[in-house]
Amino acid sequence: MNAYSFDGLIVVALLLVCTCAYLKKVPRINSWLLSEKKGFFGIFYKAAVIGTRLHWAVSIVCAITALYARATLVDQAKTSMAVSRLINKKNEESVGNRANNAVGRDSVAAEKAKKASTSND
Repeated sequence: MNAYSFDGLIVVALLLVCTCAYLKKVPRINSWLLSEKKGFFGIFYKAAVIGTRLHWAVSIVCAITALYARATLVDQAKTSMAVSRLINKKNEESVGNRANNAVGRDSVAAEKAKKASTSND
């Protein structure tokens, strides 16, 4: 999930609505931040009104978003595990070949090629 996707936009909107609804309960912030109904600060007032009047709908959307995010994270974790396994396998092969070359042994592929050529003769 990133900020430039649709699900990221939903998360940001939910955070704005929930935060403004909570801040509406604080008297000093309510009079300072949420008193303007038009203009830039009107966005915060409207978000607070949505959060207080539609609190049941906001909570349902939060729960759905949490389940969706969990499923997305599980898929990402499976993909990253598969990639990590592949990278580790390639690194082990590379390190093994370097070690064999450093000690003077032929690599496994070269040994197989020698065996194949000698068996064909």
